Amino acid sequence: MGRFTRTVRGFFGRFLSGVEQRNPEILLENAVQDELDNLKKLQVAAARTMAYEKMLTNDAAEKQKTVIARERQARELAARGQREAAIQVVQQKQEAQVGLQEIEGRLDEARRNSEELQRAFREQERRYNDLVRERAALMEEHQRSKALRAANEARASISLTDSSRDLEKARQAIRQTSYEAQAVGELGTSETERQIAAVETDVKRLDAERELEMMELQMGLRSSTSLEPGEETVQETDVQETEDQNVQRLDERRADRGEGGS
Repeated sequence: MGRFTRTVRGFFGRFLSGVEQRNPEILLENAVQDELDNLKKLQVAAARTMAYEKMLTNDAAEKQKTVIARERQARELAARGQREAAIQVVQQKQEAQVGLQEIEGRLDEARRNSEELQRAFREQERRYNDLVRERAALMEEHQRSKALRAANEARASISLTDSSRDLEKARQAIRQTSYEAQAVGELGTSETERQIAAVETDVKRLDAERELEMMELQMGLRSSTSLEPGEETVQETDVQETEDQNVQRLDERRADRGEGGS
């Protein structure tokens, strides 16, 4: 049974040690709580010694009043000739003086104890305050270290190689899709359509050239004789004939497609 008890105690001891190692704030809180308990104990002890000192001080004051009163009574009785009564009062005075001396002795000891406990209380109060400030600083440092450790773990779990490889694959896939779309577009365009597009481009260029020549004539940069007679008409005729031929070819091709589909 003893071995079992020691085993259980050792198991829980190791468990608690592991918990405290993973959570140092528990140790800090325990240390602060222990210092606070000691501070409360010293506070109670100092309060008791101070109360005892105050009680002895009051008792000493009462004894001192009794001594003074008995001495005054003895003098009055002696002045009246009442010697026996005066002797009894003097004896009472002497007993009060003995009690006063005893009280003063205990009062001196109580004062020393009270001063010592007050110093211990102030010292414990200072230690407690220092520990509270140190706990705050250590907890702040602990929080910073936990945040730094979490950041390092998160940074370690990030794989830049995998993300770069995936990004490059995405680039290649997008490029391939774009090239395929362009190729499909080129395959879907017939030769006749390309010729028509080229003719339209030539017509637009000829129009631009004619407009530019008219501007040059207006600006005096070209003389009207520089234009060959009939040149503009011949060019327009050639362009019109080319357009007509292309349109005719496109109509024939469409007709062939309609026959084949039917």
